[in-house]
Amino acid sequence: MGEASMGQMRVQITVDPLVAVFAVLYALAGSLWQWAAVFASLIVHEVAHAVVAAGFGLRVAEVRITPIGAAVRIDGGIELRAEAEAAVAMAGPMTSLVLAGASYILLTYGKPDIVKTEFFIGANVVLALLNLVPAYPLDGGRVLRALLAERMGTSRATRAAVGLSRWIGGLAILAGAVGAATGVMNPLAMAMGVLIWIEAGREARAAPYATMRSIMRKWAGLSGQGFVPAALVAAVPETRAGAVLGRLSGQEFGIVSVVGPNGREIGRLSEIELMDGVCARGPDVDLGTLVRSVRSMRGSKH
Repeated sequence: MGEASMGQMRVQITVDPLVAVFAVLYALAGSLWQWAAVFASLIVHEVAHAVVAAGFGLRVAEVRITPIGAAVRIDGGIELRAEAEAAVAMAGPMTSLVLAGASYILLTYGKPDIVKTEFFIGANVVLALLNLVPAYPLDGGRVLRALLAERMGTSRATRAAVGLSRWIGGLAILAGAVGAATGVMNPLAMAMGVLIWIEAGREARAAPYATMRSIMRKWAGLSGQGFVPAALVAAVPETRAGAVLGRLSGQEFGIVSVVGPNGREIGRLSEIELMDGVCARGPDVDLGTLVRSVRSMRGSKH
């Protein structure tokens, strides 16, 4: 375990002890270089996600290196920021294609080991194309949700993406089973379908809590100090809620003061209320509508 800097951010790096075990096993099997090529490609792919996330001001909590690559844990409610989620998700496949392209140029104009270079190119092309499939837990599934969230809000977009993921997973299971029975397809397709189906279900169960999970992470981290610093943002009623949400600090609890044409405050929205509104109504809902909705809900409780 160690730490690395990403801008002003400290990122925890954890290495699974099984990495060494896998290296020894593949070395004994005579396939160490193939495993190393795929392993390195996966790590670069995942680190690209982390770098872009940091560029959006999101907190990269951990980079965990495992025998099959790396996994990046990002805090800050990325699913509530469609443009950030799409960019972070696309960073992985695009980086894999860049690696494949650079290796092809080296193969064409240089004098590398042909067999190993061709394997590296193929591994990165497959990694990129596989991750562009619009299904969870692949990057394509997160890109799909981000695109849909711009029109229908995070909650409905997640349900739609999960539904498509289950269809893709079910078809992959069916195709893999038929292919394995007839000997025309590798049974790994069936295993991939099972993984997609399971992860889609996990995302569906987690989605309803995405808003509060992000808020509670921030609240817990700050309230542990005995107080909760807040950032006050002023905006006019016509401002898109999604635009304001994307500009709130990742460290301070946000409060939005909605100011009318006469310069007087017509209402305030906490970060929780703002996120709830975006999830329920989509990022294009204006602040004036949310203020009226929250005021109505508060009034109904008295």
